[in-house]
Amino acid sequence: MNRKAVIHLEFPSEKLVKILVKALLPETKKPATSRSRVFVEGEGRLLTLRIEGEDTSAIRSTINSYLRWVVLVRDTYEATEILREDESDAKTLN
Repeated sequence: MNRKAVIHLEFPSEKLVKILVKALLPETKKPATSRSRVFVEGEGRLLTLRIEGEDTSAIRSTINSYLRWVVLVRDTYEATEILREDESDAKTLN
């Protein structure tokens, strides 16, 4: 593994970072390819992805995959939070 990339992403809550780490860790245990490896860390509101790969193409495709998963998890989390708020507001009105 002779190529490396480090990505730091800041989120609005520690809870979301914990959810992201939990969601991404299984992907790091069984990578789709042997051409790259990913290490996921969460600290506070910061998510860190450390990517190692054999070549630029492997790094790029791995980054794209992980960022898509991050967006998917974030969007799902935000949608469920909105639903929880709506549900809470409805209970308050009743």
